[in-house]
Amino acid sequence: MKVVFIILLAAAGLALLLFGGCFAVMRFIFYSPPKLDRDNPKPDPLMGEDLPAFVRACTAAAERIKETLPHERVTVKTDDGLTLYGDFYINPEPTENTVLCVHGYNTSGYEDFAPMAEPILRHGYNCFLLNHRRFGGSEGRYTGFGILESRDLLKWIECVNAYFPQGKIVLYGISMGAATVMQASCLPLPENVAGIVEDCGFTGACEEFRCVLKSTAHLPAFPLVNILAWECRVFMKLDLKANDSRKSLAATKLPVLFVHGDADAFVPPFMARECFDACAGEKQLVFYEGAGHGQSHFKHPEKYENDFFAFADRVTGKT
Repeated sequence: MKVVFIILLAAAGLALLLFGGCFAVMRFIFYSPPKLDRDNPKPDPLMGEDLPAFVRACTAAAERIKETLPHERVTVKTDDGLTLYGDFYINPEPTENTVLCVHGYNTSGYEDFAPMAEPILRHGYNCFLLNHRRFGGSEGRYTGFGILESRDLLKWIECVNAYFPQGKIVLYGISMGAATVMQASCLPLPENVAGIVEDCGFTGACEEFRCVLKSTAHLPAFPLVNILAWECRVFMKLDLKANDSRKSLAATKLPVLFVHGDADAFVPPFMARECFDACAGEKQLVFYEGAGHGQSHFKHPEKYENDFFAFADRVTGKT
């Protein structure tokens, strides 16, 4: 009996350690991730050697457009009562077509899209920079990792349509924002949503966590991801397995442009291929040589913009 008691006690201690550790990870990921030091960025194993130059370029572009381009601060209310904030850059050359920019995890609309805002405006589109729950000044205690944000996206589309009800909308997401637009692709979107551009989005939250665990901590996904998913259901009512980008894309009729850096260590390129293969709509897949996570435009600006606007112009019917 003593041996059995010791074994049970050890098993209980191990379970407590696993559940406690996963709870701490959940709090870290969803509630309080550390912000990137944008004043002194350093290379990162997941984000690559180009990260410092990329961050500096984004910061400079954000400061420039905030200071020099007129824009409107707008808000929406989510179904659970949160106030979210966005910035609408309405083109001085009249147009009703809008690129709705959906940022990634632990960033903001400016941090992810400032370098593309100017090309978007130059090319004759309005540019809308939203801020997800918990980020960019928006309310919210935790991020939904694309699951909640894909539903919030309907509110943002309504906001754009309040300005331009006859205009076309291109949904443009990066990283978690790309997963958000992919997972929203099967929702009852208004008919004026013309297409989707997803840049380095993941297939699903659980698979992304598995990849990061393996590449950074060299830890097995089982049972850690399973425990994390259970704790998310219990404490946040968030089902990490509910929204899978591939399942959503299999039910969409929208045209989708998939873009991904082939040197992405954070969201591996195979995820872009799987999402592309699953997509039921018109689709195109472009890999950018040597580009890390979210850095395809930074590494290949001319090609990226040519690919982006060729797609956007075609789906919106822009002449």
